[in-house]
Amino acid sequence: MEKFKIILVFFLLNLILIPNFCYSQNFSESDIKKLSIKINRQIKGVYLGNGIKGRGCISFGRKLIYQYDVQNNWQPSRNMKNEIISNFKKSGNAKPFFLNGIDIDFYYYKGNSILKEVSIKSVELSTYNFQLGEYLNIKNHPKAKGVNLEIKAPLGWEVKDGNRPNIVKMFVNDGNSYSISIKNNVTFYSKKQIKEMFKDEKFLKEFVQEASNFLKTPNILNQSIVTIDNYPAIQFKVKGKMEITGVKLSVIIKSWMVFYEDKIVLFQSMGIDNNEFIALEQIYTQITNSIIFPDQYN
Repeated sequence: MEKFKIILVFFLLNLILIPNFCYSQNFSESDIKKLSIKINRQIKGVYLGNGIKGRGCISFGRKLIYQYDVQNNWQPSRNMKNEIISNFKKSGNAKPFFLNGIDIDFYYYKGNSILKEVSIKSVELSTYNFQLGEYLNIKNHPKAKGVNLEIKAPLGWEVKDGNRPNIVKMFVNDGNSYSISIKNNVTFYSKKQIKEMFKDEKFLKEFVQEASNFLKTPNILNQSIVTIDNYPAIQFKVKGKMEITGVKLSVIIKSWMVFYEDKIVLFQSMGIDNNEFIALEQIYTQITNSIIFPDQYN
């Protein structure tokens, strides 16, 4: 079992995918306070049209509060919140608020009374499409090693071949990635044998710990045994720091490792440790849930 574990860990360490990240880190509350002061100077006393004049901007924790004065005949539209969100997305201003976890409130005053309040959570400013496309079959791919596997790629993501020996396919979008990798295992293992091996909690704990050692100060967030189209698999999520050409990054990785007969199939998602990965984790799970190993049904 120890030899088996070492080979698996070596496989994982040699398949870690390092995409071209957008170097984004969460603003601190102090940063948000400074931003509110800057915005306050920009909008205070400025007429914005439609009977609206900027009153100012303040911050409260991780929230920015925009304040406006309106004329007596001003009336809010029925779909005001959706219109504001749509305008933020179209202008390209939504993503920084989403990535940095900054909520936004809009207060519209008539005199000293608030006529209308609109509250928008940062997650509502996500611009991601969570739909999957048609099935992709990798059976005839030269790196598939004979594994017959079908999987759905997210709509709008680039699908390309991996740039390392065992990486079959990659789904890439704006520095975020989901990869499929396949390597020969030491021998053939039945589903029953793998399930028995997975009952050894010490083995699983040590495996995940060793698989995370390529990160500086790794923090294992969770690990569990799951089933992917009837095959037992280890699912684990870890975050830590990496250094790429002198740039230190806080990254988060969620992986699913399937023990498929005499092969090891690794499905791995990776991105910067911020709100973007939290949102995209939903689509990574959808991709993994779409996986089919057709040969078992013949």
